[in-house]
This record gives sequence, C-alpha cells and structure tokens, in this order.
Amino acid sequence: MPTAAAVTRGRHRNGPQGLRQPVCRPVTISKTHTFRHTRATDLINVGVPIHVVMRYLGHISPAMTMHYAKTLAVTAEREFLRYKKVTADGRTAEVNPSDLYDLLHLDQRADRVLPNGWCMLPPRQVCSKGNASLTCDKFVTDASHRAELQHQLAQTEGLISRRQAQFTARHGEPMGEDNIWLAGRLAESRALAKVLVALNQVSVHEDGQLRPVRGAVAADRPEPPSTTAQKEPTA
Repeated sequence: MPTAAAVTRGRHRNGPQGLRQPVCRPVTISKTHTFRHTRATDLINVGVPIHVVMRYLGHISPAMTMHYAKTLAVTAEREFLRYKKVTADGRTAEVNPSDLYDLLHLDQRADRVLPNGWCMLPPRQVCSKGNASLTCDKFVTDASHRAELQHQLAQTEGLISRRQAQFTARHGEPMGEDNIWLAGRLAESRALAKVLVALNQVSVHEDGQLRPVRGAVAADRPEPPSTTAQKEPTA
C-alpha cells in the first residue's frame, strides 16, 4: 500500500485532481499559470475595470496587467472611454476622449500610461518634466485611479510632515513656503486635492447612460494648511 507521502507526490506530479487538458492529459502544476492568464483575459474582455483586475492579480501597474492579459482592443478602448478625464488643476479635460485615445496610440503602446493617469504628450515628443506630472498641463486622470491618487496624497502629506520635523530639529524653525523643495511638494498636494474633489463630480458612462461617481474625498475638502509655523512675538 502506498504511503501518504507517495500519494501526495503523485498528486503533485499529475496535477490538480479532475483538471485535464483538451486531449485528456492531466494538467501539471507547472501549467497552472495558464489558469491565471486565462482568468485575467476573461475578466478584462467582459468589461471588468483594469484597476479591479490589477487588485485581483496583485499587480502594481496597469502596464503589468495589460501585458499579462491579451486584451481585445475594443475592450481596452471601452474601459478608457468609460470615465470622464480630469486635468491636474481639477478641470474636466476639453479633448474628446476618443481623440485622446487615438492621439496616445493606447492600442499600440503603454509609455503614456502613468500609475495615476495618462500623459497627453504626443508620442513623437519627449517629456522633460520627469516625475512632475501632477503640475503638468499634459496630465489627465479619471475615477479608475482614485485609490492610487488618495494613496499618493497621503504619502505626500506624510513626507512633508516628516521633512518639516527634521528641518525644524536641525535649523530651529520650519521651512518657509518659498523653500524650493517644499514649494514643489505643496504644489503636488494641492493638485492631488483638486483632482480628487473633481473626480467626485464627474460621471461614468455605463450601458449608454451617465451616472455620478462618488468617492471617499469630501467635495469641500480645504486646501492643505500652511506648513509655516507662527512665530512668537519678540519682547
């Protein structure tokens, strides 16, 4: 009689019980990655939003998901057009979404896809702003990136607080808002707050209808408070 260990080894060698390939051969453990790939493709092709599939697969960027699943061009375009686009200053993007999709060649390339939105710079032009997309007029985003934008705002505000504490401990007073590093981070924080407020007001296209998109960010969220401390009056 075979031992329990031998049975376990046999199961691992022959693959999950009851799962067979079209030619009736058992599916081996090394082939189960195919199930993940097929599941991702099925989810995207039936219209599940890319950011939901990203969380399902544990991916950290849209590019990983788009590379992983063989997405139909019509599905990718439908997902892109589903949400209204918002610029870095919180305004609804004036460019037609269909024209933007064609302009960025999103059916052929992913170099204009950002973790928190898209860069509208035409493919033949080169970006010189580095990681300053939140203060760039070529940046657009939509409600599918809300979670990433909220995380980025929290990270930015936390970084400002930590750097201010370090600066104060070293120099005896906080950075002024004219400090070049702080000015850049505050601009990013204000831009993120504006974008998140704007995303609360836009609509999503669904089954030919428009419906509001609501998030966790309050529409009347105030501007980030000044980080310059009030100095005590001297005697």
